Amino acid sequence: MAYDTLVKEAKDLPEDMIEQIIEFMRFLKSSKKEQAERSISNNVTFHRSVNPLADEFICIAEDFDETPECFKEYI
Repeated sequence: MAYDTLVKEAKDLPEDMIEQIIEFMRFLKSSKKEQAERSISNNVTFHRSVNPLADEFICIAEDFDETPECFKEYI
């Protein structure tokens, strides 16, 4: 089913877009392979954190929620 859909969607695309899709598929395969290799070699499953810098670096300006001067005429 998924292969049929993939072929049907790609049928009308220009050649350069098909090449981009192929590169993206290769990227997805290599990414998945690298994660599997990491978890096998370390006997640890890799989990991404939501924000790796959350404990060290958070800096938001005091006026973050305020409308910038240049947009006030549109409000």
